[in-house]
Amino acid sequence: MRKEKLLVTGGAGFIGSHFVDAALKAGYAVFTVDKLDYCGNLLNLENALANRSHCFLKADIGDTDQMREVFKSFRPDVVVHLAAQTHVDRSIDDPSVFIQNNVVATQKLLEVSRHYWERLKSVRKERFRFIYVSTDEVYGSLKADEKSFTLNCPYRPASPYAASKAAGEMIALSYWRTFGFPTVVEHACNNYGPRQFPEKLIPLMIERARSGKSLPIYGNGENIREWMYVTDHARALLAIVQKGRAGATYNIGTGDEVSNIKLVRALCTLMDSACPGLFPFDQAISFVADRPGHDFRYSMDSRQSAKELGFKPAVRLIDGLHKTLAWYLENDKWLDSVRSGQYPEWMKRYEEKDAH
Repeated sequence: MRKEKLLVTGGAGFIGSHFVDAALKAGYAVFTVDKLDYCGNLLNLENALANRSHCFLKADIGDTDQMREVFKSFRPDVVVHLAAQTHVDRSIDDPSVFIQNNVVATQKLLEVSRHYWERLKSVRKERFRFIYVSTDEVYGSLKADEKSFTLNCPYRPASPYAASKAAGEMIALSYWRTFGFPTVVEHACNNYGPRQFPEKLIPLMIERARSGKSLPIYGNGENIREWMYVTDHARALLAIVQKGRAGATYNIGTGDEVSNIKLVRALCTLMDSACPGLFPFDQAISFVADRPGHDFRYSMDSRQSAKELGFKPAVRLIDGLHKTLAWYLENDKWLDSVRSGQYPEWMKRYEEKDAH
């Protein structure tokens, strides 16, 4: 029996690699494309690279000639588009990189995908999907007492990152409305778990705590995020591959909302037990100047999407934090691989913030 084929962009990244693992386990053939920039890492695909149902190519999705060859040789049934620049701080430093990667390159990939889809035979053409993985940040910010974002809420992106993802979404959906090209959009809440590059909050706190450094938190730490363990997100994406309707948008969340300061303190408590130091880790917490345009709260009403897809998150936040911390404490090889290159230079920004 022929295996269904998934083309996964950004598959050597954090979410992408977990999705690749889940897809292979579910019996799909997977072709991963990743240009291996600073947060792409072949160690993330260590298991996948040993699987005969998996292929990897180092490539830029903005290279249309190269992507045409990928489609011609692999002939995917579904594209799961995860390749993106994702860190808000970096988007503030240089928005142009985010526009180029998240908007321009996405449009080029859509165009190659559309021309491929137009030549498919009826059954495969009807089954084909292009899944654009987006973010809850496109909705903008909520106050503490406001209702969660629904699928009917307008977009109000604040950061260049969020704006670039919203733009990519709009282009993807325009291909559905204009050409009938079967795109699907997914909004995910904050992900965490193993293999996340340590510029994001949870792995950044673990890495700095282990190094005996301060734990910098923007503003007063009261900003609220909704959190989802990465393997739950991978399961949700598989459900969209299997059941997602062309032209539909899905909100995927957990309802696990917590302020940044409460999250970091909970993580410090776990670290006090797992690797106790001379002082409780929460004594290293420092509050630094807030990020420009910092959204206060993200929260999505994902009930409608969960019901349609038959999806339910399996990992509670506290359990996920336990698992995440254990992974980082046990995987020095992976951490050593990301501590080189740009990472030390990027981390200097936190030392500078502490000094002011």
